[in-house]
Amino acid sequence: MSGTEPWAAAALETTLPQLLSRNVAQFPQHPALTDGDRTLTWEQVWHEVQVVAAGLAALGLRRGQAVLIMVPNQVEHWLVDVAATHLGAVPSTLYPTLSQEQVHYIAHHSRAKVVVLAGADQLRRWSQTLRNASGVEHVVVLDEQAMVSADERFRTWRRLRELGEQRLREDPELVRRASTAIGPADPAAILYTSGTTGEQKGVVLTHRNICFAAASLHQATLAERHAPRICYLPLAHIAERMVSIYAALHDVAHVHFCADQTQLPAALARARPALFFAVPRVWEKLAAALRDVPAERRTPQAARRLRARLGLDRASWPASGAAPIDRELLELFSSFGLDIYELWGMTETTGCVTTNRAGAHRPGTVGQPVPGVEVRTSDDGEVLVRGPLVCAGYLEPDGAIRPATDADGWLHTGDIGVLDADGFLSITDRKKELIISAGGKNIAPTAVENALRAHPLIGHALVFGDRRPYLVALLVLDEEAAPKWAREHGLGVTSLRDLAEHPAVLSEVAAAVEAANARLNRPEQVKRYRVLAHTWGVEGGELTPTLKLKRRVIHEKYADVIDQLYGS
Repeated sequence: MSGTEPWAAAALETTLPQLLSRNVAQFPQHPALTDGDRTLTWEQVWHEVQVVAAGLAALGLRRGQAVLIMVPNQVEHWLVDVAATHLGAVPSTLYPTLSQEQVHYIAHHSRAKVVVLAGADQLRRWSQTLRNASGVEHVVVLDEQAMVSADERFRTWRRLRELGEQRLREDPELVRRASTAIGPADPAAILYTSGTTGEQKGVVLTHRNICFAAASLHQATLAERHAPRICYLPLAHIAERMVSIYAALHDVAHVHFCADQTQLPAALARARPALFFAVPRVWEKLAAALRDVPAERRTPQAARRLRARLGLDRASWPASGAAPIDRELLELFSSFGLDIYELWGMTETTGCVTTNRAGAHRPGTVGQPVPGVEVRTSDDGEVLVRGPLVCAGYLEPDGAIRPATDADGWLHTGDIGVLDADGFLSITDRKKELIISAGGKNIAPTAVENALRAHPLIGHALVFGDRRPYLVALLVLDEEAAPKWAREHGLGVTSLRDLAEHPAVLSEVAAAVEAANARLNRPEQVKRYRVLAHTWGVEGGELTPTLKLKRRVIHEKYADVIDQLYGS
């Protein structure tokens, strides 16, 4: 990056409150947030942010303190998140599926003073922490019906706003004064990453990290101002935060909220977003509407109509990330005139580091680096990243921030990849997840798992084979596609438990494994496998909140099955 580029120089010195202030000054009457039948303009957003920030200040929230949020994707979540940054406080969204033990750990680790919860389910997950001694001084609950506790720490959302309005009457410049004192190097968010082993790490992002990442993404996508986008993934996910909060502020976008992912197809059709990010699992669900269309009917006119029905006809940057996506899925969408742009990034890089995009698209890669970022590989193939979007570091229990980079400023990502001559990056696997067979072959399990999951019947696949003579696999049927397939083939049963033992299903899975093996070299081929009789999910511990496999957890949970596959 040239330090003289105006966009980069400006981004390095910008804060989130400055972005909101600009939007209010230049586009006060443009729509900013839509949640159901509620739409707020940027002027109304600024009023609400002031009220909520003043209310948090009345509760005693101070500069540098953490505020933890466990609220679905809705206007109130967005407002409290942005309001906290106007006080110099540090918001952190928690995944809605966290256990009581995980919540307890984060509450103590972050030393949060204020917690904002949606309702009964969130209160249940917080019960252990709130019962025991903790540093939480105030709990704001949106659902007044759920707040039955007489605990003096509890406040309703309505009461928080009343406190804010009162403080603003007493001191109208409170929020402006607090936000003016914030600098680009100040922390603006903490994101707790679960990782594939369950380890919780608090990644600290500064205003500079966030504003530069948003500006760099804008340079890559050339997103139009005021264009719609959908907020539907958990806001604990860095990609959703970037698209729906940070880049939305930068791009002056119109954010539509979708709190229930089962309603995503309807939300897409209503909003017709320009920027749309999805993890591969979501793209697989959306592909269901395409698979039944015969190839001869995929004319340009028919494809255009179907894209419109999906709500993706205006998508200028339909993107996939967080995990590898199968090439056949990319080809399916491409046959309908929709190129899905694979990207790569992580929480520690404030989201996107590389991306494919219009005019620079190479399927099978995760694209070229976004402007202002350096990417290279080490001698062992590990991908290294350097630039202003690399996080400040990891939060320590005493409040210190431990740097995430080496002495030269490089972040060692743990991903293994290859850069081609044109700067397109291909990610082959996680450094610690490579399988080394008994014969000394290095095998990337995700490549094998993607080949297995190419068949719609297979929802999840985990390959095992470290220090073993051959690979084995655990397969889980797709909870939506498998019952549909069963009905279409007249099997008479639809439960996953029954289907996992049905001869017709097992025969189809065998054909799917054979087809996958035909795409792989000999060391990568799966010799034995087991179809499991139940699903994998976040609650069961097999998947992270971003739907990645928790390999170590699965290895331990199914150790006996794996041993049986090796004849032990």
